[in-house]
Parts: sequence; structure tokens; C-alpha cells
Amino acid sequence: MLSVSPLPACRAGRLLLASVVALVVLGFASGSIAQQAPPPAPKVSDQPLTAEQLGVYKFILTHWMYDGKSPLNLIIQTDAFSMEDASDAQACLKGLDLEPYDPAVVHRFRLQDLPQLNPVHLQLVEREAQQKVVEENDPSRLIQRGKSVEEAVKSGFDHGYAWVTEIRCDKSHTHAVVSYGFHCGGLCGNGGTAILEKTDGVWKIKGYCSNWIS
Repeated sequence: MLSVSPLPACRAGRLLLASVVALVVLGFASGSIAQQAPPPAPKVSDQPLTAEQLGVYKFILTHWMYDGKSPLNLIIQTDAFSMEDASDAQACLKGLDLEPYDPAVVHRFRLQDLPQLNPVHLQLVEREAQQKVVEENDPSRLIQRGKSVEEAVKSGFDHGYAWVTEIRCDKSHTHAVVSYGFHCGGLCGNGGTAILEKTDGVWKIKGYCSNWIS
């Protein structure tokens, strides 16, 4: 029988240490590569939003969580549309012959767009700056500072912000799919993805692909 001499303990230890070091180095290298190559920022279109797109956004903002009293902070730039996180995406979009879509292109709202989004009283805000305001007015933080639950929630809502994605239309432009959300703290927010249908020139809700609340 062929016998194999075991490695000396010191040599085996050195090999194990070398393997661990190699794995750590590779891990750091992978992490560095990941950190050095973030996903590219979307390109902001130089084309203004169309009247049809503004009509869809007006419907969403008007019919979803707007009390008509307080100004609503709206992120000035749309997000890319994605259904990757929706488990029922295929069933939800079944039967819709959607137009081609470039996820690398988004739009920015302009001040001249606001009258077309009435009756919503909107304030356009940049996400990064408003996120800091949200963190300072997070209801859970305000409650810890002695604010009542009612006061804390009101402050969270007043300083929160809404966001919308790009719109996916079908080829007949009688259906539109859009995601939206409202963020007002770590445990404060809601949103979803809606399918709209246009009948006699008027947009109406046909259904929802997903809804979430935090």
C-alpha cells in the first residue's frame, strides 16, 4: 500500500496561512473593484416631459396620498423604471405590448411643468438634500426627543418626499405603467406600481402590480 507522509505541522500551517491571506487579498481586491466601478448614473434626457407623461404623473400624484393642503416635495428627477423586485411582474404586465424602453435615460421636472400637474401644490427638491431633511425629521427620532406621536408623524410627512419612475406605455398609448413612492423616515413611507388605462382621454386605475409600506 502506498503511504503518504503527512505534511509537517509547521509547513501545513504556513500553507493554511498563505491560503487565508490569499482569500483575504482577493476579497479586498474584489471589494475595491466593486467600489471603483459603481453602476453608471443614468443620462438625463434633454427632451421635456410630454403632455401625456405629465398627465400620467398628475393622476398618480393627485389620487395617491395627497390631502390637498400641504405642499408635496417631489424629487426633481425621475427614477428608472424596473420590475425586477416584483414577483408577479410577468402576470401583472401580461397582455401589454409595451414600447421599447431605455433604462439608462431619465427626465427632470421643470418649473414650467408644475402648472400642468395642478391641483397638486408641488415643491421640486433634490433627493440627496431632501434625504438629509428627512433623516432630521424622522418620526422615530422626533419621538425619542420628546415629540408626541402625532407631532412626529406630521413633521415626518411635511418633510418627506415623493418620487416617480419613468413611464412605460404600450404601443397603443392606452395603457401606462409607473412606480411611485413616498419616503418620510426609516419606518415611514409607502408606494407601489400602478397600471393606468386611458378611456375617452381620461386616465383611470386598471390595477396594481405591487404595493409596499414601511
